[in-house]
Amino acid sequence: MSLTNNQTLNRSIGYTVREITTSFDKLYCLSNDGQQEAVLEHARKDRVTYLPVREGSRITAIARREDLTIAEILPLTADWLIAADTPILHLIELFAEKSDRVFLVLQSSRIIGLVAPADLNKVPARASIYLLTAQFEAELAVLVRNMLGEDEAILERLLSPDNITKIRAEHAKANAGDIGLTLFYYLYLADLMTIVAKHEGLRKSLGLKSRSHADSQLDFADIRNKVSHLTGMLITSQDDLKTLNEACNKIIRLSEAMNAPTA
Repeated sequence: MSLTNNQTLNRSIGYTVREITTSFDKLYCLSNDGQQEAVLEHARKDRVTYLPVREGSRITAIARREDLTIAEILPLTADWLIAADTPILHLIELFAEKSDRVFLVLQSSRIIGLVAPADLNKVPARASIYLLTAQFEAELAVLVRNMLGEDEAILERLLSPDNITKIRAEHAKANAGDIGLTLFYYLYLADLMTIVAKHEGLRKSLGLKSRSHADSQLDFADIRNKVSHLTGMLITSQDDLKTLNEACNKIIRLSEAMNAPTA
C-alpha cells in the first residue's frame, strides 16, 4: 500500500478561471461606435494583442491587433471559449501550449469576460499554485517520516551541519509549546528535497533514477517563492508560462509515483 494518503495531486486544486477573469466593462472591445482608433491605441500601450469584437451586447468575433491596425478578424469558434469553472491550474496548461492567445470566459451560456496569460499574476492564480506545492510538501513530509522512521540520526547524515543547526534551533524555540514533535516536523521543503535526493530508497519511491535525476525533478522551490511574493511578477514571458507548467507537471508526476500502490 501507499506510504502517504493515496490521494494523487491533480490540476483541480485551487481556484477557478472565474476568479481571475477580467469583466467586459474593463476590457478594450472593438465596435462600430467610432472609438476604434482610441481602443487600438490603448491596446497597443497595454500590449493587448487580441480584442473582442462587440455588436451591441454580444461578442461576435476576435480581432488580432498589430500596432495600430487590425491584422485580421477571427470567427468566434469554440476554441476561443473556456468555462468559468475551469481550474486555474488547467488554464496554465492551455496557455503553455498557446501562450499568444486569450480565452473568452463562458458562464451559463453567457460570455462574462476574458482571461489572458497576464491574469496568472493575480492572487487566486498564485494561491492555486501555492496550494499545489504546499500539498505536495505535506505528502513528501509524510513519506520521509514514514520511510526514515523519524530517526534523527539519519538527518545528521543527509543534511548539512548548518541546516541541522537551524532546524535544532527552531525545534528548541518551539519546545516549550509543542507536543513532543521530532526534528522531522521542522523540515522545510528544501530540506525534504535534499533528503530525497540523497536517499536511494526515497528516490526510488518517487521514480527518480539517480541523485542528478532527483535534482532535476525537485527544482520547483523557486516557483513557490515567486507565487508567495506578490511584489514580483510571476508571468512576464512565454518562457515563464512553460516553466510554470512544467513545474506543475513535475509535482503531479511525483505525487502519482509517491501514491502508487506498493506490494
